[in-house]
Amino acid sequence: MNPILAILILVATMIAGIAVLAIVYPFRPFRTRARALLSFLTSMLILGALGIAIAPEKSAKIPTAEKSTAAIVQSHLSSAKIPKPCGEGGLVLDDVVAVSGETYLLKEPKEKAARIKNLKASESLGSTHYHQIDKSTTVRRLCSQPDWTEVQFVTPDWLTDIHGWVPSRVLRTIGQQANGSRLYVAEDFSWDKDTKRVKAAIVTVVNKIARDNANCTTIDTGSLSLSPSRSKPNDPVFFITCESGAEVFNVWFRPRDAKDATTFAAKTPLDRNAATGACERAAKDAATHPSTVSFSRVWDFAYMPHVSGRARVVSSFTARNAFNLELKYRIDCLFDGSSLIETLINET
Repeated sequence: MNPILAILILVATMIAGIAVLAIVYPFRPFRTRARALLSFLTSMLILGALGIAIAPEKSAKIPTAEKSTAAIVQSHLSSAKIPKPCGEGGLVLDDVVAVSGETYLLKEPKEKAARIKNLKASESLGSTHYHQIDKSTTVRRLCSQPDWTEVQFVTPDWLTDIHGWVPSRVLRTIGQQANGSRLYVAEDFSWDKDTKRVKAAIVTVVNKIARDNANCTTIDTGSLSLSPSRSKPNDPVFFITCESGAEVFNVWFRPRDAKDATTFAAKTPLDRNAATGACERAAKDAATHPSTVSFSRVWDFAYMPHVSGRARVVSSFTARNAFNLELKYRIDCLFDGSSLIETLINET
C-alpha cells in the first residue's frame, strides 16, 4: 500500500474515534455534539474514498500464475468435438475414408470372425455372397482401433445400413482440393489395359471434374472406362460416372484435357419454355404439312430436367399427312444443354 494513503487512513480513523467519544460527552476541539457528529461523518466519507483508491491496487495483485492458468484454459476451448472412446482403446472418429484393396466385412474384430452375409445378393443369385469393401467404396469409421476398425458404407448409398469390422490397414484418409472437393489419387481406381496407359492424365482430369462440376459431388471410381462408341484410333475417349440412383450421369473426357484449358463446369438444363419451343419446332420440321401441326403444351406434356445438364420434353401433336388426314403423334425430345441431340416420333 502507498505510505501516504496509509497515513491518511490512520488519521481519519483516529478523528472518527475521537468524534464518537465527543458525541457522548462534548470536549475540545468538539464543543457541541453536532460538531462531533459532523466530524465523524466527514471522517467516514474520507475513509470510503480512500478505500476506493486502494481497490484497483489490490486487483492488480492477482497472482500471475492464476492469470496464466486462466489464459491457457481459454486458449484450448474449442467447438470441435473430441472423439469418444470405444471398444478396446478405440476412438469414434466418425469420418469418411477411402479403401485400399478389398476385404470382407466381419462381425467381430478378429481374423477368424464370421463374415457378414449379403442377403439381397444371396437371394437373387441363389448362392451365398458376403459384403465386402473395395476401391470403389467409401466408408465411415465408427470405431477405430489400432488393428481393427468398425465401418459403415457411405458409397454406394444403397448399402448405408450395413456395417462391420475390417483390418485398419486397408483404410486411408481422403485428401481435399482447394475448393473442398475430394482429391483423387491413382490408388482410388482399378486400372485395365486401356486406362493404365494414360493413368496420370486420367487422375488429373477426374480431379478437374470433381473440382469444376458442382453437380458431381460423388464419383464412382469403379466406372472408369474407355468409350468404344466415341473413341477413334489415336483419339481415346473415356468416361466416368457421377452421383447414383436417379441422379446418375456420365462425364466424357480425353487424356489431353489434363493439359489444356478444358473445364468441366456443370451444364444448365434448357429451361421449360425454351425446350418446349424447340421440341415444337422439331415436330413441325418432321411434318409433311408443318402449318397443320397442333402441339400440346398441357395435355400429354412432361418436362424433365436432369443434373447432368440434360432435359427431356415428351408431348403429343396432331398434323395432317399427305392424304390430308389428321393423325396424332407422340414426340420425345432430348436436350444436352441448349442442343437438341435426339428426337423420337411415333404415331399413336
